[in-house]
Amino acid sequence: MPIIPILIVDDFRPDAEKLKALLGKTDLDLLIDVVDNKKDALQKIHSGKYDVLFMDIVLNRSAEDTVLNGMDLYESIDAKKRPEVVFVTEHEAFSLRSYRLDAADFMPKPATFAMVCRALENAFRRLAVPINLTFRPQPEFAFIEMSDKMCQRVQFSDIYFVQKVKGDNELAFFERNMRLDGFGKPVPRKAKKTIKEIVDFLPATEFVQVDQSTLVNMNFIVSFLKNKIVMSEGPQRSFAVTRSYIKELRQKLHVFE
Repeated sequence: MPIIPILIVDDFRPDAEKLKALLGKTDLDLLIDVVDNKKDALQKIHSGKYDVLFMDIVLNRSAEDTVLNGMDLYESIDAKKRPEVVFVTEHEAFSLRSYRLDAADFMPKPATFAMVCRALENAFRRLAVPINLTFRPQPEFAFIEMSDKMCQRVQFSDIYFVQKVKGDNELAFFERNMRLDGFGKPVPRKAKKTIKEIVDFLPATEFVQVDQSTLVNMNFIVSFLKNKIVMSEGPQRSFAVTRSYIKELRQKLHVFE
């Protein structure tokens, strides 16, 4: 299989580096470049060097910009010179337009390994390039029996953290788009499971335990100092990591000092 040149366009460097790391986990022969602005992106794309483009949709805009976002930028390119594109965004409202632009895939943030594998398979299929992923993507969701006995769909990428409920033999799932109570407080879904059961069940490449009762989605971690992690979003923005879990956390976050 030949080397496949890939361009990542994202003005938020941590997201770009996370995506680059996920692409690297595939063990494919990929040549990956990263740019953080529209001007450099257009210059790179017009070079004709890249086969696949991972394009963030919401990009910072300067006064001289003539395009509004990543989709406008892609549409401004001559159709004959466009690489296969995977749109990446936190805003799923853009998904319909991605189909109109004949995108290879549409990937919500935070990106997961499963999403990246699916996007590459779709892009390579269009390029008529055979693909052989060493690591097969893990499931992106599961149906979990909740405390009301109803099996409900849980999207792994939407989970901020899972935490044992004090005094009860239950786990609370803190996720995106949780319903709010009458006081505006998020209400997590609950399941009669142990923390060990959920640790063994959720993808080990995406989640890490920080104490005896809490499991955190690593895709939302933005910084780590000594025994504290900080989250990019969610109902709780920081967690103390107990000594027993520091080593595993550092390994999974690929801490380099």
